Amino acid sequence: MKEIKHFINGEYVGSASGKLFDNVNPANGQVIAKIHEAGEAEVDAAVKAARAALKGPWGKMSVAERTEILHRVAAGITARFDEFLEAECLDTGKPKSLASHIDIPRGAANFSVFADLVKNVPTEAFEMATPDGTGALNYGVRRPKGVIGVISPWNLPLLLMTWKVGPALACGNTVVVKPSEETPTTTALLGEVMNAAGVPAGVYNVVHGFGGNSAGAFLTAHPDVDAITFTGETGTGETIMRAAAKGVRQVSLELGGKNAGIVFADCDMDKAIEGTLRSAFANCGQVCLGTERVYVERSIFDEFVARLKAGAEGLKIGEPNDPSANFGS
Repeated sequence: MKEIKHFINGEYVGSASGKLFDNVNPANGQVIAKIHEAGEAEVDAAVKAARAALKGPWGKMSVAERTEILHRVAAGITARFDEFLEAECLDTGKPKSLASHIDIPRGAANFSVFADLVKNVPTEAFEMATPDGTGALNYGVRRPKGVIGVISPWNLPLLLMTWKVGPALACGNTVVVKPSEETPTTTALLGEVMNAAGVPAGVYNVVHGFGGNSAGAFLTAHPDVDAITFTGETGTGETIMRAAAKGVRQVSLELGGKNAGIVFADCDMDKAIEGTLRSAFANCGQVCLGTERVYVERSIFDEFVARLKAGAEGLKIGEPNDPSANFGS
């Protein structure tokens, strides 16, 4: 059976402990691969590789050189589009019709977008009077933060992982990624693209596992991780904040929310229904900015509810290969 290994210092490696866990296709419940679970040794090796890479060729590159490589990463994902699409749909069970126009294109575009953006980010400067009358010029200098721990979710695995990794690498940092244990495949596959694009070893690392007493906890507690970014549920975010408090390290957290939609009586009803159906049910509703409650002006409440109900009843659950499916099975 296929094994999904860690990607550390430019190479795929297994766990010293030999611990494996199942990768299950949620569409049919079948085990499609065995995933290596990282222990402290693998996480430490990944962090050390990332730290060393900061002092290697990656740390000496100009912005132009880094961004050229990131454009090659984006092109590499696109060149292997079908492979990434198949892997993402097997992990998530979502329809290919959805992943083919959101997950994979956006997953690739995140590298090129942030590569272009970082070339145009200004720094601050201001003049200041001094007692001798000559004045002083103060200006900002941007430097990489260091080793960034990335813990990414299962709802849009490639897209939301590269949404974090893209800007981190564009700014000259190195990363250690812990993807969701539910959806590890595209994050691991990206290692091949990184190597082919010329990303130096140690810049992009991947470790697999769970949260407590596993890869997630070992990564967030590691003293050589300079900052942590996480998307997921609030309880895990609180745990990460506590871990990051040691060393007063920076965190970026996107946690649970209850987004509201508001519909007024003068709305275009067709568009209101279409938009609400999309925002509430796309990707099975598992979207960070998905609508979870709707406030409707009383005079149109009954019509809105009836039409929204009819629209929801028309949605179809199906296999990833079913082009008419709205939801994965």
